[in-house]
This record gives sequence, C-alpha cells and structure tokens, in this order.
Amino acid sequence: MSPITPGSSTSGFFQTPPKIANQFREDQALNRSMAMFLAPETRARIAPDLDRLGDLVLTDRIHNYINDAESNSPKLRGNGYTMWGASQDANTLVTAAGWKELLRTAREESIVNTAYDAELGPDARVVQAAKINLWCASSAMTACPSGMQDGGASIVINDLARPASDRYPEDVKPFRKMALEKALERLLSRDPEWGWTSGQWMTERRGGSDVKGTETVATWVGMGDGVETDLNGVPLGPYSISGFKWFASATDCGCSILLAYTDAGLSCFYAPTRRLRDGKEVMNGLRIMRVKQKLGTHALPSSEIELKDMRGWLIGDEGRGVAVIAKLLNITRFHNAARSNGYLGRGLGAARAFARLRTFPSRQAPNNVLKQIPLFCHSLSKVTIRHRADTFFTMFLAALLGADVTKTYTAPVIPKGEDAELLLRLLTSVAKAYNTKHCVIGLQECMESLGGVGYIENNETPQFNIARLFRDSNVMPIWEGTTDVLSTDTVKVLRGKVGPGCTAALDRWLRANLSGSGFKVERDAIQAAWNEALAWPTDKEELLHEAREVVETIGNIVCSMLLVIDAERDGNDVAAEIARRFTRQSFGLKPPRANWEETHRMDQRIAFEADADSGRLERARL
Repeated sequence: MSPITPGSSTSGFFQTPPKIANQFREDQALNRSMAMFLAPETRARIAPDLDRLGDLVLTDRIHNYINDAESNSPKLRGNGYTMWGASQDANTLVTAAGWKELLRTAREESIVNTAYDAELGPDARVVQAAKINLWCASSAMTACPSGMQDGGASIVINDLARPASDRYPEDVKPFRKMALEKALERLLSRDPEWGWTSGQWMTERRGGSDVKGTETVATWVGMGDGVETDLNGVPLGPYSISGFKWFASATDCGCSILLAYTDAGLSCFYAPTRRLRDGKEVMNGLRIMRVKQKLGTHALPSSEIELKDMRGWLIGDEGRGVAVIAKLLNITRFHNAARSNGYLGRGLGAARAFARLRTFPSRQAPNNVLKQIPLFCHSLSKVTIRHRADTFFTMFLAALLGADVTKTYTAPVIPKGEDAELLLRLLTSVAKAYNTKHCVIGLQECMESLGGVGYIENNETPQFNIARLFRDSNVMPIWEGTTDVLSTDTVKVLRGKVGPGCTAALDRWLRANLSGSGFKVERDAIQAAWNEALAWPTDKEELLHEAREVVETIGNIVCSMLLVIDAERDGNDVAAEIARRFTRQSFGLKPPRANWEETHRMDQRIAFEADADSGRLERARL
C-alpha cells in the first residue's frame, strides 16, 4: 500500500461539483404527462419557451436572488414604529432585493398570465402547470403569492361576469366595476412595476381552518366624499372592514381577497392594501403587527395583521363568502399540487446529478459510481415512480380545469360536459392532499440520498440545497387546507349534494378507460379497488373517520389509471413497468418474482431514464 498523503483544507480530494440537468429535458414525468394532455402542435409551440425557462432557473443570476432572499428575511422597519413612537405606514415591511427580483421574474415569465392565454385555450392550465413545475424550486416561494394572484384574478373575473350584488345602489355599481377591472389589469399585468400580487386572508386566532370562527366584521359605510382613492384613482369601496388576521402570507401584495362578517353572514371581499391620501400612498386600514418566524419559507413575508377601517368591495352575495372564496381555493390548491411536483422533481434532479459523479474508493470501476449501486437505484426508482404518478395527477387536474373554464375538450382522456366539472370538484382536494404529502416524504429521501451534504444548508449552492426545499415543502400539506381538512372536504363532497354526480362521473371515466385489453392484472386491480370504494359507508360521519384512507384510495385509483393509459400510448417499456409497479404496490398485489439483475437494470432505467447508459450492469468486484 502506497503512503497516504494527509488531506488539508486546500489539498486532497474535493468532489467535482455535480450539475443539475434542465428539468424540461430530463424529467420524463413532466414530458410524458404533457404529451398525454397537450396536442402535438401545442407542445411544439411551447417547447422552446419551457426549455429556456428550464435553463433560466438554474442560472447564477437566479441562484444569487435565492441566496439573497433566504439570507435577508422579511422584517418590520423599526419594529413597525418611528423613532418617536408613532406607527409607520406604507413602508413598514422590508423584503429582500432577491425576493423582489424573483417576483419580477415570475411576472416576466407569465407564471400566472399563461393560465389566461386565449390562444392556448383549454391547454392553458396544463402549460401553466409545466411552468410552475420548472419555476417553483428556484422561486424562494414567490410561487406562493403567484398562486394567490392567480386565485384572486379568477375571483375577480367571475364577479365581473355576474350582475353586481343588489346590496349596491345603482350609483355605486359603476365604481365597483371600475375597481375590479383595474384590479384585474394589475393582477394579470406582466409589468413588474405596475402589477400586483394578491393576498388570501382567512386564518384567524379563533377559527383557524374553521372560518365560521371569523372575528372580522364588514360594515356598510357608503362611498363617502371620494377624496381618498385606491392607487388606481378609484374611490374606496363602501364597506369598512375591521378585525385581526393571524396568518396572512404575501403581506407585500397589492390587494387581497378576505372573509368578514356582515349582518347577512360570512361574506367575501376584495380590498386594495394601499390607498392615496393627499397624494401620498398609505396603507388601506392595514397594520402589520409582526412577521412570522417559520420552519421554512423564510423569504416569504407571512404576518399577523390588524385591519381597522380597511375599505373594500363585496364579492358575490352577502352571506355566501365560503362558496365564493372556494373558487380561489381551487386555484391555490392546484398550484400547491403543481409546486409539489416541481419541488420533488428538483430533488430528484439533484440526487441523479450527485449519483452520476459520486465514487467509492472501496469499489472498482465502473461499479464505484453511486449510480451503479443496486440498492441506491432501487430506492431512487421508488421515489421516481411516486413522482411520475403525482405529476400525471396534477396535469390531469390542470386539463380538467382548462376544460371546465373553456368548455372545450381536446385531450382524449378528459371527459366532456358536466363530468369534467364534477371530477374537478372531487379531485382538487384529493390531488392537493395526496401530492403535497408525497412531496415531503420524497424530498426527505432525496436529501438522504446525498448523505451529509444533503442535510447541510448549502446557501452558496442553492440548486443543491435540498434541505431548504425540504423545509419549504412542509408548508404545502398545511396551508390551503391540511390533509385532514381536505380529507374531510372530500368526504363531504362524496356524501353531499353533488356526491352522487361526482361518483357517477368518476365511474364513467374509469369504465371508459378500463375497457382496454392490455394490463389485465392492473386493470382488474383498479376495478376491484373502485368496487370497494363504491361500497364505502353511506353515513357521512362514519366515513369521515376514514377520510384520509378515502383520499389515498381515490388518488391511487386515478393515478394507476393514468399511468396505464400513458403506458399504452406508445408501448414504452419503462412507462409500462412504472404502471405495473405503481398499481401493484398501491393495491397490495405481490409482484412476480424476477431475476434481481433484471430488476436492477429496470430500477436504473426508471431512476435515470434520460441517461443513455441506464440499465447497464457490471458485476461488482469488492
């Protein structure tokens, strides 16, 4: 044995830095799901833009923004007060320059606007989901206000499309229309200097997820003298809103959708966060009390806020606030499902990049590379299969959302007419709860796959900071409805007024796709699981006890069906094996015994499908 030279801080072995691949080129889950739900001409048109975005999110410029945003958490200037003890106003909240630049980038890249692109028609939401997938892990959670911006825009669009509430006098209705139209222009603007993000303020100390515990009150005060206006020059709304919101994210937003009680019950309101007083920009009855300290999402300003005479406009009818804001929640829950795919996709990209280069001194080439270790490939293939299923679920949801809005049905896998709307109503909560939970678990596996370096907060190399992604991902099963809340919502849908329709729509969709001749074992397993689901207790309270199992079962059924459909599209053997493995694991079927070397080769092809040499096995010499 030759003498060993002592290592030092400047000499010895240093790991060659891995390079994460462009997710648009490497992530087969993203590419195959897009191929299922988008027409070939649409894919060809958007591919260059998505490829460019896939490169952009991995540039030093974006990494520097992430590092700055994470290193300079939001704070209140002077703790919210001047040196003389007076409360500060419009300039209280301080956010990082990197945070502002990432917000700017999201707007320039049309992360929200894409959903409203008339040229894309029913495909717009699928294309948007692909953009969210590529962008979110590099967004330092600016993707959160983007989601609420999207939800806010959808709420405003819906309200403008209906007659104004009878609560408004005729002379006020033109101002309401003007206020909402100007807000929509800002929400959908690509101009970073002029556009707005939106808040979504529901959570309070008393109620939490139970919004009936809301202690915010809206009182009709009329239009006043019109001297004070919003930033668009429109007179302030006729409702005065006062209360306390305990967890309000994106407090640097330009407007918010919020809940408050009127005499008629819990109602939904739109309010700008700032107004003009004597030509000076001041807060619109909003005071930030403190900025939250959280496990993750450090760059995102989440605050406790006090509302005192915040002037706003009623959205929808009085007393119908929960039903109105549910439309916003459908959008933000869709965003969370898509973000989960992007976060886990980035984690897998980092794990693959590391595995291609990391070598073991105790092993001989070519089996000294982590990528060649059978157990590693087997473990990573499981996460990859989970990621594939969840990505297809999100894209299915996106296609349903696009079909429901446009009433146009281009993808063969999407049901027509009312069935698309019914499936969307049932599956939105399921997909959010299902995907976000898997994202946290999957990112932990990706972090572990890098060993100690995966656990370190690598702020200087943010693209490999899986620890940050893991921290941030933990919020996704919590906000916009925890797993239990969404599971409860799913059972309430199934055993509520629209339940029979939703069940029948899912049954028709499954029957239409279970009629094929291939994948008999898998199809039989899906049918058997669905038959058991149809026999669930009819009593709502009894079924609520098993609500999480309900969500998991529906998710497994839908994802298994989607993976089988995908595998049959082109006969791809990796896609076929993924469909078999996922379905059999989901429904407790014992896999057929296979030669371990053949299994390893397929594990490697699944985990490293984009690599030309995947599936090659050299026997290790230890």
